[in-house]
Amino acid sequence: MKTLFKDNLSIIFLSLIFLILGFFTYQDYGVGIEEHFQRKSGFYWLNYLINIFGDGSIQETATNKYNEILIFTPNLFDIQTYNIYGILFDLPLAFLETLIDIKEPQEYFYLRHITNFLIFLLSGLFLYALLKRRFNKYHIPIIGFVLYILTPRMYGNSFFDGKDLFFLSIFTINFYFYFKFIDKKNYRNLIILAIFCALTTSTRIIGLLFPLCFLFLLFLSSLSNNKNNIMLKYSVVFISSYLIFLYLHWPYLWTLNLNEILNFFKPFFYSMNPTVFFNGEFYKSKYLPIYYVPLWILITTPVYYLLMFFIGFYLQFSKMFKRLLTIREIYKKKRDDLWNSNNEQLDVFIFFNLFAIMILFLSVNLVLISGWRHFYFLNFFKIYFFCYFLYNLFEILKRKKKALISIYIILIVFTGEVVYKLIIYHPYQSSYFNNITSEIYKKKFQIDTQSLSRTDAIKEILRDSKNKEKIIIGTASWTPLEDARSMIKKELWNRLIFTGTSNKEKADYIYSNHYYEVNNLFNKKYEIPENFYLYKKLVINGTHIYSLYKRKI
Repeated sequence: MKTLFKDNLSIIFLSLIFLILGFFTYQDYGVGIEEHFQRKSGFYWLNYLINIFGDGSIQETATNKYNEILIFTPNLFDIQTYNIYGILFDLPLAFLETLIDIKEPQEYFYLRHITNFLIFLLSGLFLYALLKRRFNKYHIPIIGFVLYILTPRMYGNSFFDGKDLFFLSIFTINFYFYFKFIDKKNYRNLIILAIFCALTTSTRIIGLLFPLCFLFLLFLSSLSNNKNNIMLKYSVVFISSYLIFLYLHWPYLWTLNLNEILNFFKPFFYSMNPTVFFNGEFYKSKYLPIYYVPLWILITTPVYYLLMFFIGFYLQFSKMFKRLLTIREIYKKKRDDLWNSNNEQLDVFIFFNLFAIMILFLSVNLVLISGWRHFYFLNFFKIYFFCYFLYNLFEILKRKKKALISIYIILIVFTGEVVYKLIIYHPYQSSYFNNITSEIYKKKFQIDTQSLSRTDAIKEILRDSKNKEKIIIGTASWTPLEDARSMIKKELWNRLIFTGTSNKEKADYIYSNHYYEVNNLFNKKYEIPENFYLYKKLVINGTHIYSLYKRKI
């Protein structure tokens, strides 16, 4: 135990720092655009299970909470219609909230925020363990862990995004258990891997690529080592475990009729097809240019992350390409092909996963909105190939201490700049842009698509109207402003009257985060009436978060 503690002293210290930061700041974040729906989903399925298995001790509380959600947020999507989403995060949180019987709405979401952050931090520790098995030199596991946690948009979303960041966390943990299996092949590790593959799939359907890539590499292994029987057994056990556990915890499979199996994937591609403002132009979301996601990644990821990733990816690609060219000769000598060690097999597996994602992205017309948050799980690949390049670079320079020290200094300086940006953006790290993005260029994109600023705006209105009994608030953006009431005390709710986008000229204040589902150059739905003036505009590092308008006296 002492040796274990001593060997991991740095990661323990860093984890405690991040943990303390999380506990001191988790209440600073507003409510995310999908948090109310996720909470509704959790309570819907909690009541569904209670009705089947019965639990009188919490049934009344759970039912009352679900009914309160229906009354408070009547415009949320129907869960029975949108039953494709997993419950891995939402159901346990609903159960915990019911068990504690939390009364104050703020506390509902504070519980979700700190839990999501803790899971994200835990996934960082699994990444550290993976990198330590793969690159146990030059402090690379520590570097990878720090960069993973401090990636600005990931860090910001880790408090309120129980879908995309939660998927990144589960996705990252999954790779650890893959490496654990190839490092020590037994049925116990295989079943654990199958379980996490099922969790990944139910959280986001794109997670299905992980088990498919795993089965593909099992097939390749059977070709190279002539162990067809054992690989076949592994495949049967894996597929059986995967399907059983997937069914046990994914409501979509519980409610799927036999007639719907042929259209299994159809619900995952449904979208309302709103208008999206991107790169200075308005597009229907179904017809966004192919570079929509790549451009978002380029302008919202720290530049040195991108540079290191591209070099690391190129190194792995070129290595595999050379292997493919000489595969016949190598196979004759070593009875091997794309890899000759567990470490190399991990590299190939990770590369195949990323390549499969690229193929899917290019071949399927995905309907996208809200930037690249549906692809935040790609952050795992950015960090891994960053570390892959760093490892290869350090190996070349291992006898040149001055060069190594210089690289460490450069990494510390660049990471320090990222930390500085995290501080000045707080708590809007989810709106981060990198240093190559000018203030003028930032205006060509929708920023607060998660509508995190709603809470800040309502609190500002309450501060400015302390003596006013009733406050009428209008909205000039595609944002359900009234849902942000959850982040203020219940006793203040009666003072607030939300009118949405109608009769804005009669409101006391108008809120806008400049997030539109129509072309506002021609559609006047969100136009600010002439009897209002700009009361407050929140701009962080040239990034326009929201505007608040006040009626002229």
